[in-house]
Amino acid sequence: MVALMKYGSGFPFHRLERLEANLGIPLPASTQWEMVRDGGEHIQPAFEELIRQAASGEVLYNDDTSVKILEFVDHDCVVEDPQLPGRTGVFTTGIVSRREGRKIALFFSGRKHAGENITDVLAKRASELPRPIQMCDALSRNLPRELEVILANYLTHGRRYFVEAAANFPEECRYILKILGKVYHPDAIARGTGHDIGPTAKTPPDRKRPTDG
Repeated sequence: MVALMKYGSGFPFHRLERLEANLGIPLPASTQWEMVRDGGEHIQPAFEELIRQAASGEVLYNDDTSVKILEFVDHDCVVEDPQLPGRTGVFTTGIVSRREGRKIALFFSGRKHAGENITDVLAKRASELPRPIQMCDALSRNLPRELEVILANYLTHGRRYFVEAAANFPEECRYILKILGKVYHPDAIARGTGHDIGPTAKTPPDRKRPTDG
């Protein structure tokens, strides 16, 4: 339950400590961590199986966010990793895999970038499967170095920059936003009709043009 509260519901250990104290139960944050650490060994096989199944997904989304891990910090300064010279960043990578209509979410925290973590996941992909679609922003560190994917970059971040710059460059930005609107229009139609918008999606019958199959 402690693990579910922390990692499933985002309930910090110190907050749970105060809650338990109000109920007359002493449960320090350090003790909670030890409980989670020791219990994690028993569910490690399930985690490995989730990685294996996620590797078989048709579409994988990945991104990074910064995280603070005390083991990597010395007097408020992040210690450089001797195995990765020059790297001081610490990240949590989120990977979501869509497979047969279901989603698998994986999280990895440590020195590795999103591209390195998704490389480790896709290394477990069956060789007979076709290349997956990878959705991510255009940062080079999000890409798997040694594996082939069908790359699909997010437009959302790029479009936001044009929206923010529109006040200074109205004509130029309006042109780009109009072009991008042609991409977002089919997506809006699909979402509005409740149809699938995944890689195997088909155009709804009432939206097909004469040239559509």
